[in-house]
Amino acid sequence: ADGKAKVIRFYRAPNCSPPSSRDGHLGRAILDGHGGYEEDRLRGVRVIDLGVTLAKANLVNTDLRWTDLSEANLIYANLANCDLVKANLARTILLGANLRQADLMGARLYYGPIASASPRSKTEPPNYETGEHTGAVVEDADLTGIQRLSEEQRYYFAAWGGEKTRRTIPGGCEGIPNLLGR
Repeated sequence: ADGKAKVIRFYRAPNCSPPSSRDGHLGRAILDGHGGYEEDRLRGVRVIDLGVTLAKANLVNTDLRWTDLSEANLIYANLANCDLVKANLARTILLGANLRQADLMGARLYYGPIASASPRSKTEPPNYETGEHTGAVVEDADLTGIQRLSEEQRYYFAAWGGEKTRRTIPGGCEGIPNLLGR
């Protein structure tokens, strides 16, 4: 677990994880003038694509602060006691993930306003302005004892997590519709 976390943090430093703009002629990444790459979430190409590398990964007690895990497949990953402060989890697959006691302060689960944010889709492209299809897939995630969960994060988990996730959300889900429907 510690080795995988070190690799993720290593790629965080030069900003290699987010999709970057490419020049139309040679396909080279475009620098942003601040030591990183210009970000292009819609059409960009990732320098490093985590893909399914972290599916079912055991990342218990790891420091993943400020990491860009967007689009990563963390299906059934064990993220218990992880420090996910300011991590980007938008469009991440967290299906069945263990997030017990994880710290989610300031972590991004979606783009756009909460009212129109929805989980990623296999068939529909993301809309980063409205938030449609930009959210993490959070069905069946275990949030028991999760730390520093904002009201917007709690709403998103309750709305899109399904019954199993809803049962583990601290503070309950009263008044929040189950938009997943199962």
